[in-house]
Amino acid sequence: MKRTAVFFGLLAFVLLFSIVAPAVRADIVVGLPADPNWANRYPFGDSYSGTYEQVYAAAAFAGPITITALKFFDTQINPFASVTPSGIVTISLSTTSAGPSTLSSNPAANIGTDNRQVFSGNLSQPWAFGDTLTMTLSTPFTYYPSKGNLLMYVSAVTSLSGTNDVLFDENLNTSLLGRLYATNGNSANGYGTTADAGLVTGFVPSSVPIPGAIILLATGLAGLSVIRRRSKK
Repeated sequence: MKRTAVFFGLLAFVLLFSIVAPAVRADIVVGLPADPNWANRYPFGDSYSGTYEQVYAAAAFAGPITITALKFFDTQINPFASVTPSGIVTISLSTTSAGPSTLSSNPAANIGTDNRQVFSGNLSQPWAFGDTLTMTLSTPFTYYPSKGNLLMYVSAVTSLSGTNDVLFDENLNTSLLGRLYATNGNSANGYGTTADAGLVTGFVPSSVPIPGAIILLATGLAGLSVIRRRSKK
């Protein structure tokens, strides 16, 4: 009876631990350190009509990643914005052969065959200097660096509802980024490309159990097996 009680007690502990075990989620941020006293309002911080593309070199990622959210930062220049622009922003991710210095001026030519829409919504929200713009993806995207570079495709029709725009951190001196943007925020004015530059971007991966949690769970299961075998003797 005692062994049976111990067995079920340990079983309950292992099951509970498997549910509440902590997880680790280390964001990957491409473009750090941000250039001091430099920032960009396009495509998320001001009125924008058209598409915006930003490519991230595969070298920025140590291995495959399932991306669940994107982050953009506001830490360098403060124009005292109180709200972000209002309007629909749609984002897709894909694997591309285009690189930071080889983006085509034709947006469609840069999009990979695995292109997937991952976000669509209005980003309008109260804002203060130092805030982080976080976009939780409706559909996670698994990216394999071995297959090419990562392309973010943004389609936006937004207008600034406040008096000041938001200036997001950027890096103008890295071979890991490149961008294609609507000149003056309007695709009717044409597109411009900038090699080795782009918005500092955070990629939030899916959560995974921390190693200690895995070890403890495995130990508990092994203990259950031993107790169960002894109980049968």
